[in-house]
Amino acid sequence: MSAFTPAFKLVLLDLDGTLLTSARTIHADNVRVIQALMTRGVLVGLATGRSPPSVLPYAELLQANAPFIHMNGALVREWRTGAVIWQQTLSTSTALATLRDADGVVEHMNVYVGQEIWIKAPSPASRQSEVKDGVAHTLVPDLMARIARERIEPHKVMLIAQPDSIPALTAVVGASVGRSASLVRSEPSYLEVLPPGCNKGEGAFHLAAHLGLAMKEIIAFGDNKNDLELLTRCGLGVAMSNSDAEVLAHVPTHIGNNDSDAIGRFLQLTFGAYSGSGAD
Repeated sequence: MSAFTPAFKLVLLDLDGTLLTSARTIHADNVRVIQALMTRGVLVGLATGRSPPSVLPYAELLQANAPFIHMNGALVREWRTGAVIWQQTLSTSTALATLRDADGVVEHMNVYVGQEIWIKAPSPASRQSEVKDGVAHTLVPDLMARIARERIEPHKVMLIAQPDSIPALTAVVGASVGRSASLVRSEPSYLEVLPPGCNKGEGAFHLAAHLGLAMKEIIAFGDNKNDLELLTRCGLGVAMSNSDAEVLAHVPTHIGNNDSDAIGRFLQLTFGAYSGSGAD
């Protein structure tokens, strides 16, 4: 048998809207194909906006064999050991400016500090966020005062608001923080304030360097605007059919939706026949 030498050495998968179904599970056929690929030496990691605790159940299900990109590129980390490969944080002043702009305007604010998600007060939006991420929030009633007092530098701040108010909110926050942050709309009601120049594509660059790979050796899957840099910088970017219109317009390769086995089928076609997939 000839050696298995695929052109792509690393597969990076977004979670929400991509690998995760609408019920926040992973299609069994996708799990089977991914695990079969890993037995042949292909590396598989996740590239997500989520924090490490939020990702852990999916990491354990897949038994992923590569580090993960978290916080939309602000943190690259070994999921088993917790070793940090690369990270960026917001300055204290930028985080505070963001929170001041949003306070009383948005429905909710999440501040990602280390492994925790800090909130000023619980709300229906915060409870929905907790359920979605599977991570209990840490209540910090004096949120801005504590950030200022302890000179906290979070990985990101996420603002939750009505979808039709996100453009105006983006303009206000963008004018306030200037070049000290990057803004991305990761879901219709989410505006994420990230460290300057931070995105999943940049995270993939640092992960590739750590693994000794070229960006052209990465295949990435995603669906939303926060996946654009990842999908366009990697060797092959693949958009789900349920993707944001801007993603579909910029990424030529489209597959089925996140509730299907489209990822597994595409991986089979891309990597060719290999033993152990259990697929048709």
